[in-house]
Amino acid sequence: MNRTRQPKPVSLLLKKSGLQHDATLITKLDSLLQSYLKQHNIQGCRIGNLQNGSLLIEIPDATWLIRLKFMQSELLTLLRQQVPGLLNIKIKVNPTLKQVTAKPKNSQKKVIKRASKMSNDVAQSFLALADDADPALQAALRSLAKYAKKE
Repeated sequence: MNRTRQPKPVSLLLKKSGLQHDATLITKLDSLLQSYLKQHNIQGCRIGNLQNGSLLIEIPDATWLIRLKFMQSELLTLLRQQVPGLLNIKIKVNPTLKQVTAKPKNSQKKVIKRASKMSNDVAQSFLALADDADPALQAALRSLAKYAKKE
């Protein structure tokens, strides 16, 4: 079986469709957006799509929606420096972003610090206390005193 057409490289197909240009442009816009939002202590937002002069910004929850609406004209002016044909900005809540940007909880176990040495004075105090204590406490205090003698 003979092929009449040879396979084309993926890069050539991407150039023809304009997807590669769009991807680099969206990446550029996203880095510009992140630097702008970092100045205003807003995190977790990203560029969703750029289509027909309309830019979609996705946010993790509605708490940032009002704040971004107030900054929308300033942000539009900033992003138009990269894309002069940008007409408007749409802001959409995407709850899945909240799951991605959630900070991981500290899963480290607590480190228990133990004394490396016990002085002989402390050991003698434990033994003196053990003389007048009940049998269970007496055994525990003597056990502690032995720990000092090991080192």
